[in-house]
Amino acid sequence: MEEIAVVTGAGGGIGKAVSLMIHDKSGGALKLALCDINEKSISELASRIPGSFAVASDITTELGRKALLDAVLGQGAPSVLVNNAGVDKPHEPALAIQEPSYDVLLGLNLKAPAFLMKSFGKEMAASGGGAIVNISSVLARHALTGSALYRAGKAALEALTKQFAMELGPRGVRVNAVAPGFIMTPMTEGIPPETKEKIRSMVALGEFGAPEAVAEAVWHLIENQYINGAVLPVDGGMAL
Repeated sequence: MEEIAVVTGAGGGIGKAVSLMIHDKSGGALKLALCDINEKSISELASRIPGSFAVASDITTELGRKALLDAVLGQGAPSVLVNNAGVDKPHEPALAIQEPSYDVLLGLNLKAPAFLMKSFGKEMAASGGGAIVNISSVLARHALTGSALYRAGKAALEALTKQFAMELGPRGVRVNAVAPGFIMTPMTEGIPPETKEKIRSMVALGEFGAPEAVAEAVWHLIENQYINGAVLPVDGGMAL
């Protein structure tokens, strides 16, 4: 039975880099399940990765998550899950947060990975082991006006990472997280120049990072068999 590596949000900048890195570093031994709500983006990526397959699904819904799981089980056994899908908008100061914004931000950034960890974790434990990597954010530990709900979701995701690591570790499933800083992706391209300069001034290395830097960290957590419950910063020193 083929081993499957699942990457959510595979159509975005970090998701593409992670998917390509897994294919390259595994030598094609891990078959890629590329999940995104944007079917066009993952179909194009699948055409670049031999043996991969695209799953267009809304993982904020129970039906969408089940569709992803069923598609993966139809191809093999999941051994890697990268919970990369996320959203950072709307940007609202703490005193301006809205309930619809809560549903959007927490739905994709927290609820989706929580229940994907549950369903895929069960499958991995039953088959003898696996690795789950969640994508958190430097903002889980660094305040920035407009990121109240985003920050809360990512901080909670890091807590869930540790909880799942403790409970699934004895069953052979390692659970870790990567916490990127500001990375050069379509998500950050729209940041106004003056805001970019302000953010750069907070980063010890003085620059935004490349998606490949995050992908390398994800692969390290997949490959290293004795890291469990860790949150690995890839932020250029922004959280110092």
